[in-house]
Amino acid sequence: MTEGFDILSKMDPMARRALASVEAMQKAIEHNNRDDIEKHLQDARNALDILKDDLSLHDRLAKTNEITDDSLGIIRKYDNSENDFTSADGANALGVVRAGRTNTIYREHIVV
Repeated sequence: MTEGFDILSKMDPMARRALASVEAMQKAIEHNNRDDIEKHLQDARNALDILKDDLSLHDRLAKTNEITDDSLGIIRKYDNSENDFTSADGANALGVVRAGRTNTIYREHIVV
């Protein structure tokens, strides 16, 4: 299993199907049966096309799941908190949500 998705291990049944088609095509070649050769050749091509699509899907998923430092951007950490910040400084504490500029937690809404 790679990168959290299980596409490669699910390719095994289709690979066995392609192999069975190739073996059946070899038997048809031994018996000089043109129609069976064409049928098994088409079956093998279809199975191999599906395997190719699954492999490209795996590659695309692996590429999108790659995490680089550039894609994360800047993660800021704020050291100030509500306890060490005073509103008299005239600035806003970044990253801190304060209840208001009063020292009470609940203040009744007054319509003027």
